[in-house]
Amino acid sequence: MLVALAVAMPAAAQPSRLYDKDVKQLLDQAKQSYERYWDALDDQVKNATFKGPAGEFIVKRIDEDYRKTIDTARERFTGSSSASTEVGAILRDAGRTQTYVTEKGSAMKGASEWQAHTTVLGQLAAQYGGTYPPAENQVLSRHTDMEVISAATAIEASSKQLASALENALKKDKATPEATRKAMVADVKLVGENAKILASAVKDEKPASAHVKALTDQVKKVQDAIGASSAAAAVTGQSGRLNAPLKSINSAFNQQ
Repeated sequence: MLVALAVAMPAAAQPSRLYDKDVKQLLDQAKQSYERYWDALDDQVKNATFKGPAGEFIVKRIDEDYRKTIDTARERFTGSSSASTEVGAILRDAGRTQTYVTEKGSAMKGASEWQAHTTVLGQLAAQYGGTYPPAENQVLSRHTDMEVISAATAIEASSKQLASALENALKKDKATPEATRKAMVADVKLVGENAKILASAVKDEKPASAHVKALTDQVKKVQDAIGASSAAAAVTGQSGRLNAPLKSINSAFNQQ
């Protein structure tokens, strides 16, 4: 009976990525807003038992289970775990008795408090690529700050190896002008610099979406240039090593 008055969220642009500390605050707000909802209910409702097609629903038992679900997500959300499964459980469990509260309508005590709670759930779901109420077979996923930093660090390391391999390969091609070779190698090094800037921004919890775009554009520029060069056969494999960590970063920031 804990889910009510929730209206489907309209289609909208992907939200900006929040840092881990902000997502943790959303989990805390989910707990606090739910407690305000529970406190607003009539004692008669809190102590009620309802019969439905699936059996009896004991309101206090549902309350205990839901609180435990929220607390489990809060405990398991760490710098190394986004607790996607546990957040998904919150969204699912919130809908166990939605029909009951919906039938009672907006005049029911606690209705406004529940709507405030579902607003928090919607914000939380959006950070995992989902919605509240959850879509059918919805799968949640979120990269932690640590994962983004690790991906950026991997790109920085790979770019150094790629720059060295590219320079050696182009030196063997006497038809490639020195200026062209130096410009291509400099572009590869710029990939590493952009990755380093991104990692630093995430560490400092500063806005980083523009850095992600700059890194993505630079990687594309480098890979396109390599693909059209005489060094393609020699370094395409190393160039491809940029793809997996870049994909993770773009996924984390809802960018393509």
